[in-house]
Amino acid sequence: MNIKIKYKAWMILLGLSIMFIGSGDAYHKTNELNLSGDLIRSDELGNVFLIKDNQLTKFNPSGEKTHTYSNLQYGDISFIDTHDPFKILIYYQAFGRIEFLDHTLSLASSSIDLSRLYAIPPTLVCASYQGAFWVYDPINFELIRINQSLEVNERSGNLQQVTGYNLNPDYLLERDNYLYLNDPMTGILIFDKYGTFYKVIPVPGLHSFQVFNNRIIYITEDGINMYNTKLNELSSTALPWEGARSVSVCLSLSPQRLYMLGEEKLFFYEIK
Repeated sequence: MNIKIKYKAWMILLGLSIMFIGSGDAYHKTNELNLSGDLIRSDELGNVFLIKDNQLTKFNPSGEKTHTYSNLQYGDISFIDTHDPFKILIYYQAFGRIEFLDHTLSLASSSIDLSRLYAIPPTLVCASYQGAFWVYDPINFELIRINQSLEVNERSGNLQQVTGYNLNPDYLLERDNYLYLNDPMTGILIFDKYGTFYKVIPVPGLHSFQVFNNRIIYITEDGINMYNTKLNELSSTALPWEGARSVSVCLSLSPQRLYMLGEEKLFFYEIK
């Protein structure tokens, strides 16, 4: 079966039914690798992406290294968006550069120089539908959606005026036709796909999270937490161990997967 067809099938499955990670679930370690890094992310196919300085490494769900990518021109990688496994966004904030990679971590197009559009590079960037992307402009306190032709499609307006919060956001993500903006002091602010403010989820202290089918998954000292934004319900479970540098889950595979990055090891688990 073609890998893109498999991916679409998983997305349909994810839209129809997604399981909560209940407190009675157990973890089965399937692999561990002796390596270090800054953070990890995963996609809906179960692939794991490890960032270390300016290098990106991709592993399959079994823990086998498949591809690597590095660009020494733009410094360290600041952010990666793996929602589309066939068009991965990476951002180099220091140089205001965006790159899109294909599933082999090869450049899919020329890099985008945001310094030509903004005097000060946006602090936050994330992928959007139809090949577009969102940026957060810290000068005007504004979310801006830019299409493939580098034209502005949508803008939120001044967020301090729109939301009433004095924001200093540090994470941005678009999923399920909603845009999620994290502010460690306020919580997660949710906007629709046009940049219109919807509501805030008062979960302060976060710096990153994942979103699957209108469920926000975030990690705290207590473990994995899953907040249903439609039902306003929260479920949680403990992690196999504490003190991980970075954690990511994949809920679109069966069994579901958990990946944890320690100081010198990357662990692969199945969730039973």
